[in-house]
Amino acid sequence: MEYVIETEGLVKIYRDRGGETVALDGVDIRVPKGVLFGLFGPNGSGKSTLISILIGLSLPTRGTARVLGFDSVRESIEIRKRVGVLPENFGFYEHMTAYENLEYLAMLDGIPESEIKSRIVSVLELVGLKDKADAKVGGFSRGMIQRLAIAQALLKDPEVLILDEPTIGLDPSGSEVFRGIMQDLVKSGKTILVSTHLLRELGYLCTHAALIRQGRIIAQGHIDDLSRKLSEAKGYVYEVTVTRDPEKFLLEAKQALRVAEASIQGNKVVLRVMGEAEKELTRLASNYGLVSLSQVKPGWDEIYVFYQGGGWNE
Repeated sequence: MEYVIETEGLVKIYRDRGGETVALDGVDIRVPKGVLFGLFGPNGSGKSTLISILIGLSLPTRGTARVLGFDSVRESIEIRKRVGVLPENFGFYEHMTAYENLEYLAMLDGIPESEIKSRIVSVLELVGLKDKADAKVGGFSRGMIQRLAIAQALLKDPEVLILDEPTIGLDPSGSEVFRGIMQDLVKSGKTILVSTHLLRELGYLCTHAALIRQGRIIAQGHIDDLSRKLSEAKGYVYEVTVTRDPEKFLLEAKQALRVAEASIQGNKVVLRVMGEAEKELTRLASNYGLVSLSQVKPGWDEIYVFYQGGGWNE
């Protein structure tokens, strides 16, 4: 598997007169190419520090980080040429139009003058702001500003996008638009690393993630692999809908399987079973008019709580 971001033994220690603060403690992450990768953790867990090191804005105390094969210390300029970044609370000049802001940023990025106009038009269209190109940013809503911030991150046509808490402050419709843009970008071949503590906002979009707590990676990988380990430990959850006698079906299921917990909602039976049980449940439910049977996979929030062994403090 090809990785576009890799870190090894990454440590970041802040020192002042009051002592030391360990922000990152031996962080190893691997982000595969062409995925939407979540960096999930509570506020203060080290997410923003890690991003700063990846793009060369902060130096690690120990360890290494590579983005697109470039070392974050020795080759940070090459990384910033190829990576689009959306920092938390990105700001624009409110007295300037959307086009003027992007034009200014494009010049700072060293984009050839002959390409600036076409790139601006392209990214504004991509984020749904083409008709607002000549509008002053001071009149933009929070959601429009966030879309403009995505546009600036795309100006360089980057191979990788790194987004830090991108949905904070967005209303539900703004979050919906943002999620759609992210899905379209991944389909186009971009790799996106999104850092957030709002798992319910973005977690379900991510196929891969690293879970960070107090500066340490507590788990990482594909959601299927991580959820399988949770299910093996806590039980597999199934929803079974029958046409008749759900109580009798549940009783029979409890006799045949290790059912940890169960509930009945009309003709739907929800069971948490220790061990995979789809075939056996299908056999049992066929005697009661099986309508549907599906496994309910855990979400990233449930996975995080399982691996960290505690609660979630946002």
